[in-house]
Amino acid sequence: MNSKQNFQIMPIKLRFVPNFKLCKVIYNLQQEKFARMVVNGKQRKVLEKKNVKGYGDIVTVYHITNDDGCDNTDPLNEFDYAVFSACLSYFDKGDSCISLGIIYRAMTGKTTDGGKGKVPPEIRESILLSLKKLIGTVIEIDDAQVNSAFNYAKSSSKKCSSILPAHFDETLINGNDASVVFFDRISPLMEIAKQRKQILSYSPALLDSPNVRNSFMNIMLKNYVIRRVAEIKLHKNMRKIITFADVFEKCRIANASRKTKMDARNVIIKFFEHLQAEGFIKSFEVVKEKNALYSIHITY
Repeated sequence: MNSKQNFQIMPIKLRFVPNFKLCKVIYNLQQEKFARMVVNGKQRKVLEKKNVKGYGDIVTVYHITNDDGCDNTDPLNEFDYAVFSACLSYFDKGDSCISLGIIYRAMTGKTTDGGKGKVPPEIRESILLSLKKLIGTVIEIDDAQVNSAFNYAKSSSKKCSSILPAHFDETLINGNDASVVFFDRISPLMEIAKQRKQILSYSPALLDSPNVRNSFMNIMLKNYVIRRVAEIKLHKNMRKIITFADVFEKCRIANASRKTKMDARNVIIKFFEHLQAEGFIKSFEVVKEKNALYSIHITY
């Protein structure tokens, strides 16, 4: 008889993504800047707003280090951002733990039975490595100036915590043995996002794009693109344009081969066709500059 506790985890109906400036910055730091903080203890600043009356330039000061037992100078990336937001979405729903398979399905929209949502071994390994990185990366944040200027938080303005406060264990998820991540407490990034009401949301089913294989690169592309679309839809004054160069930079393929970029463009276009078919956007136009694919202009 199995004595392990059995956790019943129902699929999320919404993916939540913290979307304030610091959160976006830390998942897109270049190798040199990230390593300089981790190895040399260098602090960094995020400019929140310029020339605020009574304050001048408003900044958030932060510092990233490794937790004890962790030795990582590999910068956080958009895949880590997707894993992170999938975990936060289940934590916010009230679940105390999550399996790697559940994370994969939240990142890809593969929620049906019959093996469709089974995690490919290489993606399972990528998710596991990402979780170890998120758990082992400690961020120290001082956003006192931001909170004072914009009246965001009444609680402490200084936080120091693992980006994803969690630990691994073996248990039963929906009756099946699984390696799971148990959440220890709210992430400091989610806490800030809630205080500022800067959270994007969308149905994870939108990520299940037909004819797009869920490779490491394609998962990053889809999760970044849908986040950008959700951000544009939320902020009516934002330009309704997403450039291919921006996607390539954020997904760290700006220096990839011509074939890789061509494949990525095809995936992005197929994904926009899917978002249009699902009604998440009304339409889109692929724009060329100098006879090369340059950007996508959306209407919603």
